[in-house]
Amino acid sequence: MATLRPRVAVVPAEPERHFEGILALYRAHGWIHATDPDRLRTAIACSSASLVALDEDDVVGYARALSDEAFAVYIADILVRPDMQRQGIGSALFDALLEMYPIDVYHHQVLVSERGAEGFYRRHGLSPVSAFGLTAFIRSRD
Repeated sequence: MATLRPRVAVVPAEPERHFEGILALYRAHGWIHATDPDRLRTAIACSSASLVALDEDDVVGYARALSDEAFAVYIADILVRPDMQRQGIGSALFDALLEMYPIDVYHHQVLVSERGAEGFYRRHGLSPVSAFGLTAFIRSRD
């Protein structure tokens, strides 16, 4: 997988080994996932792809995706420890997922972006669904 700066490497997550570090990332960002660690553990285990960015043994980034393994991939989460942002870690995680799910095979590459992160995804070649005459829908209790 990708190696960033001399110290940070993107590798497949080992859920038992990396769980506490992954949970800490969700907590640092205030995501609801952190309020139910058992459900988060299940989400990680059931994801098609699960990657961590490690600074030595410290988890400084995490990304996961869900796929039908034929046509579509949903990039579910990309998180980087707040004090490590803007160092290329999120980009490396995103690029590693796209390597696993190349556009020539997975022609539906979808994600839902947090407000304020749109520029990050535009820089990586994604466009709002409206650019294709499409509308995205979501059902949420929030």
